[in-house]
Amino acid sequence: MKFSDETLLAYLEGSLDEDQCRAIEAAVEEDVTLEQRLMSLDPFAPVVQQVFEGLPANTPQVDLPEMVAASPVRSSGGYLRLMSVAAATAIAAVALTFWATRPVEPGWAEQAAIYQSLYVPETIASLDSSPQSLDAQFEMAEEKLGRSLNRDALEALPGLELKRAQILSFKGKPLVQIVFADAQGEPFAFCVIRQGPAAPNKDVKQAVLSGLATATWAQDGYGYMLLGSNPQTNLDGELGVLRKTFSG
Repeated sequence: MKFSDETLLAYLEGSLDEDQCRAIEAAVEEDVTLEQRLMSLDPFAPVVQQVFEGLPANTPQVDLPEMVAASPVRSSGGYLRLMSVAAATAIAAVALTFWATRPVEPGWAEQAAIYQSLYVPETIASLDSSPQSLDAQFEMAEEKLGRSLNRDALEALPGLELKRAQILSFKGKPLVQIVFADAQGEPFAFCVIRQGPAAPNKDVKQAVLSGLATATWAQDGYGYMLLGSNPQTNLDGELGVLRKTFSG
């Protein structure tokens, strides 16, 4: 059976009766050329094709609500409605892919590591680490944090020279970066952030962030982070002292 473009357009517009719709749909299943003609006349077909071509080859698996099976309904405009559903489904798939693969915003530890990774020996060589300067820096830092920074313990860390206490901020929360120079003059750091009484305690986690060996933990509303000068820095000695010093 042959169909004119006018008849196919009427089918897409939903203006044919039930018998005519069934005849076209049956013919499309057997005739690839007729299917191509119908697609070329359908305004939704290019949209669906472009959306599906834009999907990544490897998309994350996303659990979608289980579809409720429904008995097929034969009504005018069925093909057009199906193409509309296909377009909506493809757009939903793109949206789900975006949300599932969007970059995760770095947390305070990642941001602190990025900042510390910019340091070089020359960065800290000229810092004013006189007792008077450190007195003022620690006074301001402790006031912001609302707790002592145990300066005596920090100055006694073996192999490290205390250089500065700097006040930073992460999402409105005070963050103090305490900078040291190791025996080779390389930058070394200890950070403390006030997270609030509702923040959960976290055990020590060691990782390499932004090319630096790090150790992070949280206790009693504060987060702590120790950063070495390179990915291979052994933090165990300093970590043991700091864990004991900042245990509450």
